[in-house]
Amino acid sequence: MNSTYRITLRSVGTFDSIRIILVNYLFLPLVSLLMFLLIAFNSNQDYTRSLIGTIVTTGITTSIGIISASVVYDQNIGLLEDFFSIRPAFHKYWIPKFVIANITATIEIVVLGGIGLVSLGETNLLPKLFLALPLIILISSLLGYFSANWGMHHENPYWLTNIMTASLVLLAGLIIPVKTYPLWLKLFAELLPISNLLDWILSKNFLDQGLLIIIAKLFAWYIICLTSSRIKQNILI
Repeated sequence: MNSTYRITLRSVGTFDSIRIILVNYLFLPLVSLLMFLLIAFNSNQDYTRSLIGTIVTTGITTSIGIISASVVYDQNIGLLEDFFSIRPAFHKYWIPKFVIANITATIEIVVLGGIGLVSLGETNLLPKLFLALPLIILISSLLGYFSANWGMHHENPYWLTNIMTASLVLLAGLIIPVKTYPLWLKLFAELLPISNLLDWILSKNFLDQGLLIIIAKLFAWYIICLTSSRIKQNILI
């Protein structure tokens, strides 16, 4: 394994041992999923969207958390000073973080999605959920980069990560549709492509307007990340 990937793995405390990995990324999410399924089985409501949304946001939260934790570790050991002075190629510093974070999130989504959708008898949505994985990876990487970037050299480096991950369920419109939100909350929710992604997964079409909206929002977040990175570098120079 490339040394950069080994360093990245060591920088995340939840990767310290197999037991910790299984507890944080498999056992605890499974317990939450089982509790959700128990509620769904005792109700006449359709919980499919809530289930898909819970699985997707869990994976995105996992990925953002790993990316941010790795950057915070670099900050704690003084590596960020070298990062801003040397300015290594983007792929050398960030890609290992994205790869490790999204492999973990992908496994989590596949396992939880398989168990959850089979339990609800919605196996027809599994192919669409798996097709959505590249989009989920892009969303996770962009939001993780944005959160970690603005946490650099901050007194609380997790400040934006905590806000982002804590608000995902609300902004994704899991309980009620985003279109019914108050205007101010709807504006924040529409900034993220997660609600659109859930709509696309649940739709019967592949190439439709919903997919184009997701791609457009991803491109917008790419521009936002590039701009914020330059602003952050100018502030710290």
